[in-house]
Amino acid sequence: MRAATVLVPLLQAADIGAIPNLWRGGDWIQADSRTDCTSCGYEDLDRELPGHGWPHGQLVELLADHAGIGELSLLLPALAAVTRTGRTCVWVLPCQEDPAAAMRLPPGSMEPGAANRALPYAPALAEAGIDLARNIFVKPLTARESGWALEQSLRATHLGALLGWLPEGAGADADFRSLRRLHLLAQRQRALVFVMRGTRHAHAPSPAALRLHLSQQDGRLQLRLLKRRGRPLLEPVALQVHPARWNHSPAPALESPKHTPSTARPSLAQMLDALSASANRSMRTIFAH
Repeated sequence: MRAATVLVPLLQAADIGAIPNLWRGGDWIQADSRTDCTSCGYEDLDRELPGHGWPHGQLVELLADHAGIGELSLLLPALAAVTRTGRTCVWVLPCQEDPAAAMRLPPGSMEPGAANRALPYAPALAEAGIDLARNIFVKPLTARESGWALEQSLRATHLGALLGWLPEGAGADADFRSLRRLHLLAQRQRALVFVMRGTRHAHAPSPAALRLHLSQQDGRLQLRLLKRRGRPLLEPVALQVHPARWNHSPAPALESPKHTPSTARPSLAQMLDALSASANRSMRTIFAH
């Protein structure tokens, strides 16, 4: 405390702007960090991310409960930029559900849609400009294989991006240790590193440099920045990651078909009655012979 009371007045009296490499809490975006980031492809989000894009060599955590809300579409522009440089993207897909791990979860804490993940679809990746020849898809069978695949991918020399779904049910301490290892390995690379988890981990400690909570409202992806360098962002960022026509697709007007009595479609009850009568006739014929 004594050192701080002496240092603060000295800094206030000095020309702070003349001090090189001085970072202040309010200056959360640094111009020189642009070279260490890749644009996410959405200007509204780029403006709110330190360095104006996804950071290289840092762990980015995406928290979502419902699959298919646009979590993969959010990453496609950056992944396409990675493959255009000739580097490889590795996808560590969700491992099979572990019944023993599921039993260790508190009641009601299972992720909605955990058994039905939104997995990458090759035609959609190609349409987004991603070179499929630069992608490796890993399908682990167990949580241990998933962790091994994630760590080994981060040791690869030509890795451009890693996207992985973390297994559930290991416990808060084990999850933090796993994230810590991934964070340290990510710092050795200049790759983009994304991990997917459920929103029940939103209040758990995490070494990730960037954490985003994903949800959907009115057909738009809502991103709440839970953690970033510098001051927090109170309002969510809304992005249109899917074509806008998907938001409001009016159902075609249904007109009552005008059938004549001779061409009217029989009702379900009439069809069942006819089937029953036919079966009875067949049975009578069989017994008659």
